[in-house]
Amino acid sequence: MNKSPQRRESNLIKKSHSLIGPSDPPAFEIFNESRSSKLLLVCDHASTNVPKKLKNLGIDKSQFKRHIAYDIGAAEVTRKLAYKLNSTAIVSGYSRLVIDLNRPPGDFESIPEISDNISIPENQGLTDSDKSLRISSFFKPYHDAIKKTLIKLSDNDKQPVLFSIHSFSPNYGDKPRPWDIGVLWNRDPRIALPLIEKLNQYGLNVGDNLPYSGLDLAYTIDLHGTAAGIANCVVEINQSQVQNKVGIMRWVNVLSKVLEEILKMDSLYQHRQY
Repeated sequence: MNKSPQRRESNLIKKSHSLIGPSDPPAFEIFNESRSSKLLLVCDHASTNVPKKLKNLGIDKSQFKRHIAYDIGAAEVTRKLAYKLNSTAIVSGYSRLVIDLNRPPGDFESIPEISDNISIPENQGLTDSDKSLRISSFFKPYHDAIKKTLIKLSDNDKQPVLFSIHSFSPNYGDKPRPWDIGVLWNRDPRIALPLIEKLNQYGLNVGDNLPYSGLDLAYTIDLHGTAAGIANCVVEINQSQVQNKVGIMRWVNVLSKVLEEILKMDSLYQHRQY
């Protein structure tokens, strides 16, 4: 049956209310969709992409090679770990400078006007309508995808598990960050505590809520994990260790081994509020 003119017009209106053009990449990508594993991997800061309408945000392209634009190595670790563990992964499609998917809308770091002393012209002087368009174009589709995937992975017997992958810069100003990896968590300890213990067994310098605290910087897992009673955790890998294929595969192998053991714990698949 052909669509009515009214329906076609409605669809055109919906498409026009997006910053993502026909030649731009999607707001997110889902890899290795599978119900054989209850684990969902997510990567909030996977990409350096900017939609054509935003003209590189008015900054030099070289800035998109830096941590201010994305989490270096995190997307590759996420994708390869998903295949290694036969689990589903969702990765973001656009730079954190367009909108930070791990910050609540309205947060002062959600659409940064300045990042690491770099002025971002296209993020300055935005109206409420401009900000809403960023949310509807990039933020909402990504988080809707996570929510829908977790529902698909749920059943009466077992709840899914949420694991988020980030990377961090080895220095912050003149302060070194010596950790190989940080484990971020808020109230739910089910993944975090055994993960810290097992990573320490590899002789790694593991940060417990370092270099960031999961009490402050864990919007995605708090929204989809802790609030829903789903076991969750974030890792932050030192970006200097995931800048090439060798480093990426090293971390994929380490994380896959420790997560395979942790994922055998029955308590992970139970609905619990903390």
